[in-house]
Amino acid sequence: MPRVLLLLAAVAVAGCDAAGDRPDLVVSASLGAGEPLPAVRLTRTSPLLDPFDEASLGVEGARVVVALVAPDGSDEAVYPYRPAAPGLYAPQDSAAVEAGRTYRLAVEGPGGERLAAETTVPDAFEIVEGPPASVVYGDGFGPGVRITETSTPSRQAAFVGSTRALAPDAFDRVETADGPRWRSRNLPDRFRPTPLRLRFLDCEDDGPTLVCAEDPVTDGVLSGTSPVLNEAGYVALGDGTVQVRAPFLSFAYYGPAELTLVSLDDALKALLQTQAVQGGGTTLSPGEIPNVTTNVEGGLGVFGSFVRASVRTSLREP
Repeated sequence: MPRVLLLLAAVAVAGCDAAGDRPDLVVSASLGAGEPLPAVRLTRTSPLLDPFDEASLGVEGARVVVALVAPDGSDEAVYPYRPAAPGLYAPQDSAAVEAGRTYRLAVEGPGGERLAAETTVPDAFEIVEGPPASVVYGDGFGPGVRITETSTPSRQAAFVGSTRALAPDAFDRVETADGPRWRSRNLPDRFRPTPLRLRFLDCEDDGPTLVCAEDPVTDGVLSGTSPVLNEAGYVALGDGTVQVRAPFLSFAYYGPAELTLVSLDDALKALLQTQAVQGGGTTLSPGEIPNVTTNVEGGLGVFGSFVRASVRTSLREP
């Protein structure tokens, strides 16, 4: 997945089971249509206040299998996985993920624990018309992309828009009386962060340059992701295409950017929505905030799928 889909696949779960026995198994994998079968990460939960250490919590000695499900529910093709690193399992044979098909995950842990999950990959879509070559930041709701209609078996499509800055400002370290700072080079082909991104960076304007407490390119994020865009967030045009707009909040820098639309399966959609609620911005009290949604039986995590397509545009300062 672009960076958004790496983020979608990463599931950090803390806390032990209620019985206080062996910590739960946590699985993480997301299948991209037209892409090779992904690795499967298998870890265990840790106590709530312990730092999450992926290496030490990785589960070794598990049996991991992904199967392509036939229309009658049988296994059309079976793909065994092999250990690749502590807690990481890779497919033994290469195979491309098929759009619109169902895949089944089966995991047997070293202690005999069993996990199972299924995902149906969303239908493929194509970009019919990309956004304008350049878009003024804040002019409207965000650049629009016209795509062919896509869906999942149970509902209309849901998307996220992911962006990646292609020409971010470069910053040089400078020594000051208050310690090291990072100053933008103000090069003609480099672009500064957008106002929303600057709110999360400790930077000050100093004439034509920015001076920051940390290097935004190293410590900041060059990519951005929109909230989940449901059918209320895009427009069906009545000709077999829909117009999807990527909100400006998903852009981290002015200048050229790669914009990726990602159609989500049910598992990834539910995961992102519950993560958004847990991350803040909700009126729910702490006791009402739901747990992260999981489609895994016998454990925790996510086994999801997606379809994506990318275009380029350029963001101009107003």
